[in-house]
Amino acid sequence: MKSAISILLIFLSFFIGTSQVIISSNKSPTANFKSYKTFKVLGLDIKSVPEFEPQKESLNFLIEEVAKQMETRGYEKVSENPDLILNLGVVITQEQKTAETSIRDAPRYMGQRNYHWESETYVVQDFKAGTLTLDVVDSSLNQMVWQATTKSMIKTGPQETYKNITKTVKKLFKRYPGKVKK
Repeated sequence: MKSAISILLIFLSFFIGTSQVIISSNKSPTANFKSYKTFKVLGLDIKSVPEFEPQKESLNFLIEEVAKQMETRGYEKVSENPDLILNLGVVITQEQKTAETSIRDAPRYMGQRNYHWESETYVVQDFKAGTLTLDVVDSSLNQMVWQATTKSMIKTGPQETYKNITKTVKKLFKRYPGKVKK
């Protein structure tokens, strides 16, 4: 039994430690990222989705982190006539981590018992996951030039949430093909 618990703990720590995964990143082959100088991040309409109200501060922090990454790359944030429009899509889902018992976990019996054992799936953890999609659009052509999607477990405490957002956005922008300020 102790070995099953230790395997379960290793399993959990592996998945919690690797909860940030970039699912996809696509760049338009015709986009000239050297020509872009300004950007605008479209806000999220939190009032239209009541489920997002508890995450309002976190979502505003997310918008700030995306803007910060663009400014770090040498783009200027403007309110009108930007070269690039950044559109954020956020989906929050309730998910479960599950594990399956194996024949190695079955009890051992000796004698002439008629024993039947079946593998079972059981819930290890309930959690919320956030999927972030960032669309970067050339405003003059109204055409998407870059898109990236990432998924991450939503942490429970506000400090952990902010650290997770910062880490996720930085990781997302490592694939951004645009300029870097020197």
